Amino acid sequence: MNLTKLASVQLVLWNICRQYNQDPEAIFQKARLDPELMYQPGARYPLEKVAILWEEAAERIKDPCFGLAAATCWHPTHFGTLGYALLMSQSLRITLERLLRFHKVLSEARFGKIHEDREQGTLVFTLTYRDEKPYPPGREDAALAWIMSTLRINFHHNLTPVFVTFTHGRPACAGKYYELFKGPITFDAPTAALALPLDQVDVLLPGANEELAQFSDQAMSRYLATLNDDSWANRVRRLIMEHLPSGAITVEKTASELHISTRKLQRLLKEEGTTFLALLNATRMKLAKDYVQQDNMDLTEIAFLLGFSELSTFSRSFKRWTGQSPVKYRQAA
Repeated sequence: MNLTKLASVQLVLWNICRQYNQDPEAIFQKARLDPELMYQPGARYPLEKVAILWEEAAERIKDPCFGLAAATCWHPTHFGTLGYALLMSQSLRITLERLLRFHKVLSEARFGKIHEDREQGTLVFTLTYRDEKPYPPGREDAALAWIMSTLRINFHHNLTPVFVTFTHGRPACAGKYYELFKGPITFDAPTAALALPLDQVDVLLPGANEELAQFSDQAMSRYLATLNDDSWANRVRRLIMEHLPSGAITVEKTASELHISTRKLQRLLKEEGTTFLALLNATRMKLAKDYVQQDNMDLTEIAFLLGFSELSTFSRSFKRWTGQSPVKYRQAA
């Protein structure tokens, strides 16, 4: 199964690249990822391509500590509903528990674990890599930097970790780690981890709003229910969304990426009551409506993003789907 990650999360890396005067679009192009998907609610990227994205960024950005910039390059919207739910948590412990409980909203790969060490008086969050390769240094740094930033925003006071560990070696810019985390740092450690003092993890947070947080939890649970749908139709939809901008999405190509024959894919979809063409048209129609409602998107650009070679062909299809031309639909929205 091809694991995926919420596309909007990569806006963090996009912002980091811009901060370092690198062209993020070129980096996304190298990884064969469509940047427009980051602005589509629920759109997801294949994890294997996200890994390529971070590797390419590391090659272009000469600062080995670039991942730490994630601490100032994120916004709650980048992490969907979970981004806001984390900021409404009652305590630092609940913040981390919520992150792990609903991390699948962000990525289908398992992400971390929490361990309470009463003897040392710490609550330790540790990155885990059970479903994907270990993060390269920049991505590992970014993960812990973002988590530390989120916890500090929640705490509303100075928050110093008991210790922070990284699996990579000590870089020449190591001072940046001490400047950001303001606590003991260990490099070349067996795991990447962040430890918090136990006497602070259960303190009621000023921004806590458990009612809204639980409402967000319910929304995420509903989203995960759809994400857990591992039907062949759902797998095909994901591949269609990924390849639409190239215009090269066909039933043959889709079957090849799913490692089955075209005939078998057609049979499996038929058993689920659909066809490849029906899924392609439904996906195009849904994305078309979303795109057209965005005033800042040119209609010709939308046509190409949906795999149409001509604006006129897209306009005819859109009118067939909605009964209105794209221009009239946008005006009425």
